[in-house]
Amino acid sequence: MRLFLFLLVALGLWPQGLQAQGVVSERGQAAVRVYNENYVRARESAIAIAKKDILTRTMTQFLKPEDVEQLYPVLENRLLNEPDSFIESTRVIEEFADDKAQEFFVVMEARLYRSRIVGGLQQLAVPLQNDLTQPVSIRLRFDESEWFVKADQEKLLKSMLQRRLAPYRIFLDEEQENPDTPVFDLRFSKAAQQLLNKNFNSATIGIQLLLKNQGQTLGEVYAQRLISNRNASFVIAVLLDQLMLDWAPLIRDLRQLQRKDDGQLRLEVLNAPSADMEAELFRSVGRQIGWNQPTLHMLTPYSIVYQGRPEQPHSEIFESLQKFQDSRFRSKELGRDQATIIWRLGWNESLKSLNKALENPPDWPETKPIIDWILPENQQGSFYLPIQSLVYAELSNRGSSHWFFLELPKESKANWQISWDVLGSTKLQPEIFLLDSKRKRINQQFMMKKKAITINYENIPENGKLFLRISDEIGYIKSSVGGYQSFRYVMRVEKK
Repeated sequence: MRLFLFLLVALGLWPQGLQAQGVVSERGQAAVRVYNENYVRARESAIAIAKKDILTRTMTQFLKPEDVEQLYPVLENRLLNEPDSFIESTRVIEEFADDKAQEFFVVMEARLYRSRIVGGLQQLAVPLQNDLTQPVSIRLRFDESEWFVKADQEKLLKSMLQRRLAPYRIFLDEEQENPDTPVFDLRFSKAAQQLLNKNFNSATIGIQLLLKNQGQTLGEVYAQRLISNRNASFVIAVLLDQLMLDWAPLIRDLRQLQRKDDGQLRLEVLNAPSADMEAELFRSVGRQIGWNQPTLHMLTPYSIVYQGRPEQPHSEIFESLQKFQDSRFRSKELGRDQATIIWRLGWNESLKSLNKALENPPDWPETKPIIDWILPENQQGSFYLPIQSLVYAELSNRGSSHWFFLELPKESKANWQISWDVLGSTKLQPEIFLLDSKRKRINQQFMMKKKAITINYENIPENGKLFLRISDEIGYIKSSVGGYQSFRYVMRVEKK
Protein backbone atom coordinates (compact mmCIF):
# COMPACT_ATOMS: atom_id res chain seq x y z
CA MET A 1 0.00 0.00 0.00
CA ARG A 2 2.83 2.43 0.79
CA LEU A 3 4.37 1.72 -2.62
CA PHE A 4 1.01 2.24 -4.36
CA LEU A 5 0.50 5.60 -2.67
CA PHE A 6 4.06 6.65 -3.48
CA LEU A 7 3.54 5.90 -7.16
CA LEU A 8 0.41 7.99 -7.25
CA VAL A 9 1.83 10.91 -5.29
CA ALA A 10 5.20 11.09 -7.07
CA LEU A 11 5.46 13.40 -10.07
CA GLY A 12 6.40 12.46 -13.60
CA LEU A 13 9.34 14.20 -15.23
CA TRP A 14 8.45 14.74 -18.90
CA PRO A 15 5.96 17.07 -20.62
CA GLN A 16 4.90 14.56 -23.25
CA GLY A 17 1.34 15.12 -24.42
CA LEU A 18 -1.05 12.91 -26.29
CA GLN A 19 1.26 13.04 -29.28
CA ALA A 20 3.43 10.62 -27.26
CA GLN A 21 0.87 7.86 -27.75
CA GLY A 22 1.11 5.14 -30.37
CA VAL A 23 4.11 3.31 -31.70
CA VAL A 24 7.57 3.99 -33.10
CA SER A 25 9.41 1.94 -35.72
CA GLU A 26 13.05 0.90 -35.77
CA ARG A 27 15.30 -1.62 -37.48
CA GLY A 28 18.00 -3.84 -36.04
CA GLN A 29 20.24 -6.71 -37.04
CA ALA A 30 22.26 -9.58 -35.65
CA ALA A 31 24.76 -12.22 -36.75
CA VAL A 32 25.33 -15.36 -34.70
CA ARG A 33 27.59 -18.38 -34.98
CA VAL A 34 26.02 -21.64 -36.15
CA TYR A 35 27.05 -24.64 -34.05
CA ASN A 36 26.63 -28.26 -35.14
CA GLU A 37 24.63 -27.09 -38.19
CA ASN A 38 21.73 -26.21 -35.90
CA TYR A 39 20.30 -23.38 -38.00
CA VAL A 40 17.00 -23.40 -36.13
CA ARG A 41 18.68 -22.51 -32.85
CA ALA A 42 20.94 -19.98 -34.59
CA ARG A 43 17.90 -18.26 -36.11
CA GLU A 44 16.14 -18.09 -32.75
CA SER A 45 19.26 -16.60 -31.15
CA ALA A 46 19.69 -14.08 -33.98
CA ILE A 47 16.10 -12.90 -33.69
CA ALA A 48 16.45 -12.43 -29.91
CA ILE A 49 19.66 -10.41 -30.34
CA ALA A 50 18.12 -8.34 -33.16
CA LYS A 51 15.18 -7.42 -30.92
CA LYS A 52 17.57 -6.16 -28.27
CA ASP A 53 19.45 -4.21 -30.95
CA ILE A 54 16.18 -2.64 -32.12
CA LEU A 55 15.25 -1.54 -28.59
CA THR A 56 18.76 -0.14 -28.05
CA ARG A 57 18.57 1.87 -31.28
CA THR A 58 15.09 3.08 -30.34
CA MET A 59 16.45 4.61 -27.15
CA THR A 60 18.28 7.21 -29.26
CA GLN A 61 14.86 8.53 -30.31
CA PHE A 62 14.22 9.44 -26.66
CA LEU A 63 17.69 10.10 -25.22
CA LYS A 64 20.84 11.79 -26.41
CA PRO A 65 23.33 9.27 -27.87
CA GLU A 66 25.90 10.18 -25.22
CA ASP A 67 23.29 9.58 -22.50
CA VAL A 68 22.45 6.16 -23.95
CA GLU A 69 26.15 5.31 -23.83
CA GLN A 70 26.57 6.52 -20.26
CA LEU A 71 23.38 4.84 -19.05
CA TYR A 72 23.86 1.60 -20.99
CA PRO A 73 24.58 -0.59 -17.92
CA VAL A 74 21.31 0.59 -16.36
CA LEU A 75 19.30 0.35 -19.58
CA GLU A 76 20.59 -3.13 -20.28
CA ASN A 77 19.94 -4.39 -16.76
CA ARG A 78 16.45 -2.90 -16.45
CA LEU A 79 15.03 -2.61 -20.00
CA LEU A 80 17.06 -3.92 -22.92
CA ASN A 81 17.13 -7.55 -21.81
CA GLU A 82 13.31 -7.71 -22.04
CA PRO A 83 12.57 -6.31 -25.53
CA ASP A 84 9.33 -8.27 -25.94
CA SER A 85 7.78 -6.13 -23.19
CA PHE A 86 8.05 -3.08 -25.49
CA ILE A 87 7.48 -4.59 -28.95
CA GLU A 88 4.03 -4.56 -30.53
CA SER A 89 4.96 -6.46 -33.70
CA THR A 90 8.01 -7.51 -35.73
CA ARG A 91 8.82 -8.50 -39.28
CA VAL A 92 11.91 -10.08 -40.79
CA ILE A 93 13.27 -8.00 -43.66
CA GLU A 94 16.15 -10.27 -44.58
CA GLU A 95 17.66 -13.49 -43.29
CA PHE A 96 20.30 -15.80 -44.68
CA ALA A 97 22.91 -18.35 -43.63
CA ASP A 98 26.55 -18.01 -44.59
CA ASP A 99 27.62 -21.65 -44.80
CA LYS A 100 31.26 -20.74 -45.35
CA ALA A 101 31.51 -18.47 -42.30
CA GLN A 102 29.08 -20.65 -40.33
CA GLU A 103 27.00 -17.60 -39.39
CA PHE A 104 23.32 -16.74 -39.53
CA PHE A 105 22.28 -13.14 -40.30
CA VAL A 106 18.93 -11.46 -39.74
CA VAL A 107 17.65 -7.92 -40.34
CA MET A 108 14.37 -7.03 -38.62
CA GLU A 109 11.97 -4.16 -38.19
CA ALA A 110 9.72 -3.71 -35.16
CA ARG A 111 6.91 -1.46 -34.00
CA LEU A 112 7.36 -0.54 -30.34
CA TYR A 113 4.95 0.97 -27.81
CA ARG A 114 6.06 4.57 -27.28
CA SER A 115 4.29 4.81 -23.92
CA ARG A 116 6.01 1.69 -22.57
CA ILE A 117 9.45 2.99 -23.48
CA VAL A 118 8.69 6.35 -21.88
CA GLY A 119 7.29 4.52 -18.85
CA GLY A 120 10.39 2.36 -18.56
CA LEU A 121 12.66 5.38 -18.68
CA GLN A 122 10.48 7.15 -16.15
CA GLN A 123 10.82 4.27 -13.71
CA LEU A 124 14.58 4.81 -14.04
CA ALA A 125 14.07 8.58 -13.40
CA VAL A 126 15.78 9.44 -16.71
CA PRO A 127 14.46 12.60 -18.46
CA LEU A 128 13.92 12.58 -22.20
CA GLN A 129 16.16 14.63 -24.48
CA ASN A 130 13.37 17.12 -25.36
CA ASP A 131 12.24 17.47 -21.77
CA LEU A 132 12.33 20.89 -20.14
CA THR A 133 13.15 19.52 -16.68
CA GLN A 134 15.32 22.04 -14.86
CA PRO A 135 18.83 20.99 -13.75
CA VAL A 136 19.28 20.23 -10.07
CA SER A 137 22.32 21.24 -8.00
CA ILE A 138 23.49 19.20 -5.05
CA ARG A 139 26.48 19.22 -2.74
CA LEU A 140 28.66 16.14 -2.36
CA ARG A 141 30.11 15.07 0.95
CA PHE A 142 32.92 12.52 0.66
CA ASP A 143 33.67 9.53 2.79
CA GLU A 144 36.38 10.22 5.37
CA SER A 145 37.46 6.60 5.71
CA GLU A 146 41.17 5.84 5.92
CA TRP A 147 41.20 4.01 2.58
CA PHE A 148 39.57 6.85 0.64
CA VAL A 149 41.81 9.53 2.17
CA LYS A 150 44.98 7.57 1.48
CA ALA A 151 43.88 6.70 -2.04
CA ASP A 152 43.64 10.45 -2.70
CA GLN A 153 40.95 9.92 -5.32
CA GLU A 154 38.59 12.76 -4.37
CA LYS A 155 38.87 14.49 -7.75
CA LEU A 156 38.46 11.20 -9.65
CA LEU A 157 35.43 10.17 -7.60
CA LYS A 158 33.74 13.51 -8.19
CA SER A 159 34.44 13.30 -11.92
CA MET A 160 33.12 9.73 -12.20
CA LEU A 161 29.99 10.52 -10.20
CA GLN A 162 29.27 13.67 -12.21
CA ARG A 163 29.44 11.75 -15.51
CA ARG A 164 26.89 9.28 -14.20
CA LEU A 165 24.59 12.00 -12.88
CA ALA A 166 24.71 14.18 -16.01
CA PRO A 167 21.99 12.25 -17.95
CA TYR A 168 19.66 12.91 -15.00
CA ARG A 169 20.48 16.66 -15.23
CA ILE A 170 21.93 16.63 -11.74
CA PHE A 171 25.10 18.62 -11.15
CA LEU A 172 27.46 18.68 -8.20
CA ASP A 173 27.57 22.11 -6.56
CA GLU A 174 31.01 23.63 -6.18
CA GLU A 175 29.80 25.78 -3.26
CA GLN A 176 30.08 23.10 -0.65
CA GLU A 177 28.91 25.32 2.20
CA ASN A 178 25.57 26.41 0.72
CA PRO A 179 23.12 25.31 3.44
CA ASP A 180 20.09 25.54 1.14
CA THR A 181 21.42 22.92 -1.28
CA PRO A 182 20.66 19.22 -0.66
CA VAL A 183 23.60 16.92 0.08
CA PHE A 184 24.69 13.55 -1.33
CA ASP A 185 26.60 11.76 1.42
CA LEU A 186 28.74 9.00 -0.12
CA ARG A 187 30.35 6.34 2.06
CA PHE A 188 32.32 3.14 1.60
CA SER A 189 31.89 0.07 3.81
CA LYS A 190 34.48 -0.86 6.43
CA ALA A 191 35.60 -3.70 4.17
CA ALA A 192 37.26 -1.07 1.97
CA GLN A 193 40.04 -0.91 4.58
CA GLN A 194 41.26 -4.27 3.28
CA LEU A 195 42.34 -2.51 0.08
CA LEU A 196 45.20 -0.96 2.06
CA ASN A 197 46.68 -4.42 2.61
CA LYS A 198 49.41 -5.18 0.08
CA ASN A 199 48.49 -8.86 0.30
CA PHE A 200 44.86 -8.08 -0.62
CA ASN A 201 43.18 -10.87 -2.61
CA SER A 202 39.45 -10.13 -2.76
CA ALA A 203 36.64 -8.72 -0.61
CA THR A 204 32.98 -7.75 -0.87
CA ILE A 205 32.95 -3.96 -0.62
CA GLY A 206 29.86 -1.81 -0.28
CA ILE A 207 29.00 1.76 -1.20
CA GLN A 208 26.20 3.87 0.26
CA LEU A 209 24.66 7.08 -1.08
CA LEU A 210 22.40 9.10 1.22
CA LEU A 211 20.25 12.09 0.28
CA LYS A 212 20.12 14.68 3.05
CA ASN A 213 18.40 18.02 3.32
CA GLN A 214 18.58 20.39 6.29
CA GLY A 215 20.05 17.66 8.47
CA GLN A 216 17.45 15.02 7.65
CA THR A 217 18.07 11.83 5.66
CA LEU A 218 15.40 11.63 2.95
CA GLY A 219 16.56 8.47 1.22
CA GLU A 220 19.45 6.11 0.67
CA VAL A 221 20.68 3.41 -1.66
CA TYR A 222 23.29 0.73 -1.02
CA ALA A 223 25.20 -1.57 -3.38
CA GLN A 224 28.10 -3.98 -3.06
CA ARG A 225 30.42 -5.97 -5.30
CA LEU A 226 33.09 -8.60 -4.92
CA ILE A 227 36.33 -6.72 -5.66
CA SER A 228 39.57 -8.46 -6.63
CA ASN A 229 41.53 -5.44 -7.87
CA ARG A 230 42.84 -2.92 -5.30
CA ASN A 231 43.31 -0.12 -7.84
CA ALA A 232 41.27 2.81 -6.45
CA SER A 233 39.92 4.07 -9.78
CA PHE A 234 38.77 0.55 -10.69
CA VAL A 235 37.05 0.09 -7.32
CA ILE A 236 35.25 3.43 -7.55
CA ALA A 237 34.07 2.84 -11.13
CA VAL A 238 32.74 -0.65 -10.40
CA LEU A 239 30.90 0.42 -7.26
CA LEU A 240 29.35 3.49 -8.88
CA ASP A 241 28.12 1.40 -11.81
CA GLN A 242 26.49 -0.98 -9.35
CA LEU A 243 24.99 1.92 -7.41
CA MET A 244 23.40 3.33 -10.58
CA LEU A 245 21.21 0.25 -11.01
CA ASP A 246 19.16 1.11 -7.93
CA TRP A 247 19.40 4.84 -7.37
CA ALA A 248 16.28 5.90 -9.32
CA PRO A 249 14.16 6.32 -6.14
CA LEU A 250 16.87 8.59 -4.72
CA ILE A 251 16.83 10.69 -7.90
CA ARG A 252 13.05 11.06 -7.62
CA ASP A 253 13.36 12.06 -3.97
CA LEU A 254 15.84 14.76 -4.96
CA ARG A 255 13.51 16.15 -7.61
CA GLN A 256 10.66 16.06 -5.11
CA LEU A 257 12.55 18.75 -3.19
CA GLN A 258 12.59 21.00 -6.25
CA ARG A 259 8.89 21.16 -6.87
CA LYS A 260 5.75 22.37 -5.11
CA ASP A 261 2.28 20.85 -5.18
CA ASP A 262 0.97 21.37 -8.72
CA GLY A 263 -2.58 20.11 -8.24
CA GLN A 264 -2.28 17.44 -10.92
CA LEU A 265 -4.78 14.69 -11.55
CA ARG A 266 -3.60 11.06 -11.73
CA LEU A 267 -5.57 8.59 -13.82
CA GLU A 268 -4.89 4.86 -13.76
CA VAL A 269 -6.06 2.72 -16.67
CA LEU A 270 -6.33 -1.02 -16.13
CA ASN A 271 -5.73 -3.50 -18.93
CA ALA A 272 -5.75 -1.13 -21.91
CA PRO A 273 -5.53 -3.59 -24.84
CA SER A 274 -3.44 -1.38 -27.12
CA ALA A 275 -1.71 1.96 -27.48
CA ASP A 276 -4.42 3.14 -29.89
CA MET A 277 -7.21 2.38 -27.41
CA GLU A 278 -5.19 4.04 -24.66
CA ALA A 279 -4.97 7.24 -26.73
CA GLU A 280 -8.67 7.03 -27.50
CA LEU A 281 -9.48 6.94 -23.79
CA PHE A 282 -7.50 10.09 -23.05
CA ARG A 283 -9.12 11.94 -25.90
CA SER A 284 -12.51 11.09 -24.37
CA VAL A 285 -11.43 12.12 -20.89
CA GLY A 286 -9.82 15.28 -22.21
CA ARG A 287 -13.11 16.41 -23.70
CA GLN A 288 -14.80 15.79 -20.34
CA ILE A 289 -12.45 17.52 -17.88
CA GLY A 290 -9.70 19.06 -20.00
CA TRP A 291 -6.00 18.19 -19.80
CA ASN A 292 -2.88 20.27 -20.11
CA GLN A 293 -0.36 17.95 -21.75
CA PRO A 294 -1.03 14.71 -19.83
CA THR A 295 2.14 12.68 -19.24
CA LEU A 296 2.87 9.04 -18.62
CA HIS A 297 3.46 8.75 -14.87
CA MET A 298 3.98 5.03 -14.27
CA LEU A 299 3.74 1.73 -16.12
CA THR A 300 3.01 -1.58 -14.38
CA PRO A 301 2.35 -5.01 -15.92
CA TYR A 302 -1.43 -4.49 -15.73
CA SER A 303 -2.00 -0.75 -15.63
CA ILE A 304 -0.83 2.59 -16.98
CA VAL A 305 -0.94 5.74 -14.86
CA TYR A 306 -1.16 9.16 -16.52
CA GLN A 307 -1.14 12.60 -14.98
CA GLY A 308 -2.11 16.05 -16.18
CA ARG A 309 -3.17 19.42 -14.90
CA PRO A 310 -6.95 19.69 -15.45
CA GLU A 311 -8.53 22.95 -16.51
CA GLN A 312 -11.26 22.67 -13.88
CA PRO A 313 -10.70 23.13 -10.12
CA HIS A 314 -10.38 19.83 -8.25
CA SER A 315 -13.61 20.51 -6.41
CA GLU A 316 -15.49 20.36 -9.73
CA ILE A 317 -13.72 17.33 -11.18
CA PHE A 318 -15.46 14.78 -8.96
CA GLU A 319 -18.83 15.68 -10.41
CA SER A 320 -17.46 15.64 -13.97
CA LEU A 321 -15.90 12.21 -13.54
CA GLN A 322 -18.99 10.78 -11.88
CA LYS A 323 -21.03 11.82 -14.93
CA PHE A 324 -18.46 10.44 -17.38
CA GLN A 325 -20.08 7.68 -19.43
CA ASP A 326 -18.50 5.57 -22.11
CA SER A 327 -19.50 2.05 -23.04
CA ARG A 328 -15.82 1.06 -23.35
CA PHE A 329 -14.77 1.99 -19.79
CA ARG A 330 -16.14 1.59 -16.29
CA SER A 331 -15.28 3.50 -13.14
CA LYS A 332 -13.80 1.31 -10.41
CA GLU A 333 -12.69 3.88 -7.84
CA LEU A 334 -12.85 7.64 -7.44
CA GLY A 335 -11.04 9.09 -4.44
CA ARG A 336 -8.78 11.81 -3.17
CA ASP A 337 -5.40 11.61 -1.47
CA GLN A 338 -4.45 15.10 -0.31
CA ALA A 339 -4.08 17.11 -3.55
CA THR A 340 -4.24 14.03 -5.78
CA ILE A 341 -7.42 12.69 -7.34
CA ILE A 342 -7.25 8.96 -8.01
CA TRP A 343 -9.55 7.59 -10.68
CA ARG A 344 -9.21 3.95 -11.57
CA LEU A 345 -10.85 2.66 -14.71
CA GLY A 346 -11.50 -0.79 -16.07
CA TRP A 347 -11.69 -1.59 -19.75
CA ASN A 348 -14.95 -3.10 -20.99
CA GLU A 349 -13.77 -5.38 -23.74
CA SER A 350 -16.48 -5.99 -26.31
CA LEU A 351 -16.63 -9.71 -27.07
CA LYS A 352 -17.86 -10.72 -30.50
CA SER A 353 -19.72 -13.86 -31.46
CA LEU A 354 -18.67 -16.52 -33.91
CA ASN A 355 -20.86 -17.31 -36.90
CA LYS A 356 -22.79 -20.54 -37.06
CA ALA A 357 -21.12 -22.88 -39.56
CA LEU A 358 -23.42 -23.72 -42.48
CA GLU A 359 -21.14 -26.36 -43.95
CA ASN A 360 -17.80 -28.04 -43.41
CA PRO A 361 -14.66 -26.93 -45.33
CA PRO A 362 -14.13 -29.06 -48.48
CA ASP A 363 -11.03 -30.80 -47.08
CA TRP A 364 -12.56 -31.59 -43.67
CA PRO A 365 -12.82 -35.42 -43.45
CA GLU A 366 -16.37 -36.78 -43.47
CA THR A 367 -15.39 -39.08 -40.61
CA LYS A 368 -14.83 -36.06 -38.36
CA PRO A 369 -17.65 -34.41 -36.36
CA ILE A 370 -19.56 -31.54 -37.98
CA ILE A 371 -18.03 -28.10 -37.41
CA ASP A 372 -20.21 -25.91 -35.19
CA TRP A 373 -18.78 -22.39 -35.57
CA ILE A 374 -16.70 -20.33 -37.98
CA LEU A 375 -14.61 -17.22 -37.32
CA PRO A 376 -15.82 -14.29 -39.49
CA GLU A 377 -13.28 -13.15 -42.07
CA ASN A 378 -11.51 -9.77 -41.84
CA GLN A 379 -12.86 -8.88 -38.41
CA GLN A 380 -10.80 -7.59 -35.48
CA GLY A 381 -11.43 -8.09 -31.77
CA SER A 382 -11.88 -10.96 -29.31
CA PHE A 383 -14.37 -13.71 -30.03
CA TYR A 384 -16.17 -15.81 -27.45
CA LEU A 385 -15.01 -19.43 -27.79
CA PRO A 386 -17.65 -22.01 -26.77
CA ILE A 387 -16.38 -25.12 -25.03
CA GLN A 388 -17.12 -28.64 -26.32
CA SER A 389 -17.57 -27.22 -29.86
CA LEU A 390 -15.59 -27.31 -33.10
CA VAL A 391 -14.48 -23.91 -34.48
CA TYR A 392 -13.01 -23.31 -37.95
CA ALA A 393 -10.75 -20.29 -38.63
CA GLU A 394 -8.17 -19.07 -41.14
CA LEU A 395 -5.19 -16.78 -40.61
CA SER A 396 -5.16 -14.91 -43.90
CA ASN A 397 -1.48 -13.85 -43.79
CA ARG A 398 1.63 -13.66 -41.62
CA GLY A 399 0.60 -10.35 -40.10
CA SER A 400 -2.86 -11.35 -38.89
CA SER A 401 -3.81 -12.81 -35.50
CA HIS A 402 -6.86 -14.32 -33.83
CA TRP A 403 -8.03 -13.56 -30.29
CA PHE A 404 -10.44 -15.84 -28.41
CA PHE A 405 -11.99 -15.56 -24.97
CA LEU A 406 -13.10 -18.61 -23.02
CA GLU A 407 -14.53 -19.13 -19.56
CA LEU A 408 -13.90 -22.45 -17.83
CA PRO A 409 -15.87 -23.67 -14.80
CA LYS A 410 -13.38 -23.55 -11.91
CA GLU A 411 -15.54 -25.54 -9.50
CA SER A 412 -15.17 -28.78 -11.50
CA LYS A 413 -11.47 -29.07 -10.54
CA ALA A 414 -10.68 -30.62 -13.91
CA ASN A 415 -7.90 -30.16 -16.43
CA TRP A 416 -8.85 -28.91 -19.87
CA GLN A 417 -7.34 -29.35 -23.30
CA ILE A 418 -7.27 -27.16 -26.39
CA SER A 419 -6.75 -29.35 -29.44
CA TRP A 420 -6.54 -28.49 -33.14
CA ASP A 421 -6.33 -29.99 -36.61
CA VAL A 422 -4.42 -28.27 -39.42
CA LEU A 423 -6.07 -28.17 -42.83
CA GLY A 424 -3.95 -28.11 -45.96
CA SER A 425 -0.34 -26.85 -46.22
CA THR A 426 1.22 -23.67 -44.92
CA LYS A 427 4.58 -21.90 -44.84
CA LEU A 428 3.68 -20.16 -41.61
CA GLN A 429 4.85 -21.09 -38.11
CA PRO A 430 1.72 -20.34 -36.08
CA GLU A 431 1.85 -20.18 -32.30
CA ILE A 432 -0.97 -20.44 -29.79
CA PHE A 433 -0.67 -18.39 -26.59
CA LEU A 434 -2.68 -19.05 -23.45
CA LEU A 435 -3.12 -15.95 -21.28
CA ASP A 436 -5.01 -15.12 -18.10
CA SER A 437 -7.68 -12.41 -17.84
CA LYS A 438 -4.95 -9.76 -17.42
CA ARG A 439 -3.23 -10.97 -20.61
CA LYS A 440 -0.33 -12.49 -18.68
CA ARG A 441 1.11 -15.48 -20.53
CA ILE A 442 0.48 -18.91 -19.00
CA ASN A 443 1.65 -21.19 -21.81
CA GLN A 444 2.45 -21.25 -25.52
CA GLN A 445 2.98 -23.85 -28.22
CA PHE A 446 3.91 -24.07 -31.92
CA MET A 447 0.80 -25.44 -33.59
CA MET A 448 2.69 -27.31 -36.33
CA LYS A 449 4.71 -29.33 -33.81
CA LYS A 450 1.93 -30.47 -31.48
CA LYS A 451 -1.80 -30.90 -31.71
CA ALA A 452 -2.92 -29.81 -28.27
CA ILE A 453 -2.14 -27.69 -25.25
CA THR A 454 -3.20 -28.60 -21.72
CA ILE A 455 -4.73 -26.18 -19.24
CA ASN A 456 -3.98 -27.56 -15.80
CA TYR A 457 -6.51 -26.86 -13.08
CA GLU A 458 -3.87 -24.98 -11.05
CA ASN A 459 -3.38 -22.51 -13.93
CA ILE A 460 -7.04 -21.64 -14.31
CA PRO A 461 -7.72 -18.23 -12.67
CA GLU A 462 -10.34 -17.99 -9.93
CA ASN A 463 -12.73 -16.28 -12.34
CA GLY A 464 -12.10 -18.98 -14.96
CA LYS A 465 -11.47 -16.37 -17.67
CA LEU A 466 -8.73 -16.97 -20.24
CA PHE A 467 -7.59 -15.56 -23.57
CA LEU A 468 -6.11 -17.35 -26.57
CA ARG A 469 -3.99 -15.66 -29.23
CA ILE A 470 -3.05 -17.40 -32.46
CA SER A 471 -0.54 -15.76 -34.82
CA ASP A 472 2.55 -16.44 -36.90
CA GLU A 473 5.85 -16.71 -35.00
CA ILE A 474 7.39 -13.65 -36.69
CA GLY A 475 4.72 -11.83 -38.64
CA TYR A 476 4.91 -10.13 -42.02
CA ILE A 477 8.05 -10.80 -44.09
CA LYS A 478 8.86 -8.36 -46.89
CA SER A 479 8.91 -9.87 -50.40
CA SER A 480 7.51 -13.15 -49.10
CA VAL A 481 4.94 -14.02 -51.77
CA GLY A 482 3.43 -17.10 -53.29
CA GLY A 483 1.12 -19.83 -52.07
CA TYR A 484 0.57 -21.30 -48.63
CA GLN A 485 0.86 -17.88 -46.91
CA SER A 486 -2.23 -18.62 -44.80
CA PHE A 487 -3.08 -21.05 -42.04
CA ARG A 488 -6.37 -22.93 -41.65
CA TYR A 489 -7.29 -24.86 -38.53
CA VAL A 490 -10.15 -26.40 -36.56
CA MET A 491 -10.02 -25.98 -32.76
CA ARG A 492 -11.86 -27.54 -29.82
CA VAL A 493 -11.83 -26.93 -26.05
CA GLU A 494 -12.83 -29.88 -23.89
CA LYS A 495 -12.15 -31.61 -20.58
CA LYS A 496 -9.05 -33.76 -20.64
